[in-house]
Amino acid sequence: MERLKFSNVDVVFQEVPDEVSLAINITGCPHRCKGCHSPYLCDYFGELLLDNLISLVSRYEGLITCVCFMGGDQNLDELKDALKTVKDMGLKTCLYSGEDNVNVFFHLLPLLDYLKVGRYVESLGGLSCKSTNQRFYKVGENLIDITERFYTH
Repeated sequence: MERLKFSNVDVVFQEVPDEVSLAINITGCPHRCKGCHSPYLCDYFGELLLDNLISLVSRYEGLITCVCFMGGDQNLDELKDALKTVKDMGLKTCLYSGEDNVNVFFHLLPLLDYLKVGRYVESLGGLSCKSTNQRFYKVGENLIDITERFYTH
């Protein structure tokens, strides 16, 4: 199993409702969805995530409220460590995954505040489309589907 690597980070405002998030783009995506908005993330390259995570997040202290891992489900053990690190820093967490089965992430739910699942299917559209197969959940005692917050058409 490959260690998690990331290519870049961005401060984003739309990926997680009501949060200012640091989106960390993790490489080596196993899903390879046709029409993906970030196909370069299928390649495995970049810096090791766990070796850099604290310094990355610390750079944005006071600005961000959430860290959004864009991928990372190819190594759930390291992803769990990353989620725990972020939670220990007092921030919310989110995972964007192309995995269709939400149960794959059952053991991570205590460390997640938000979870987006679902392979991108061009004919169904992304989160902004009412026809999408993708789901965005707020995680609490139960998973609360808040996908409709993204609908624009």
